[in-house]
Amino acid sequence: MLRTYLIVCLGALILGAFFYGKNIEQEKCRVRYLQLSEQNQEKIISKQRKIHDTVYKTGLGDIRRILRDKYTIAE
Repeated sequence: MLRTYLIVCLGALILGAFFYGKNIEQEKCRVRYLQLSEQNQEKIISKQRKIHDTVYKTGLGDIRRILRDKYTIAE
């Protein structure tokens, strides 16, 4: 009888350790995903800032000149 209890306790201990380790790994994965997502968001924001700076600093005359150079029919 003692042997049965020992085997059941050992099995429960192993099963508990498995689920504990699984939960820890899931939390680590969530943290990594959030950090990666945050880094990607920062990259997107920095690219948007550069684009906005370029657009707002470009005057209407510059835009017309660029469009005329790109889309006029050359002879």
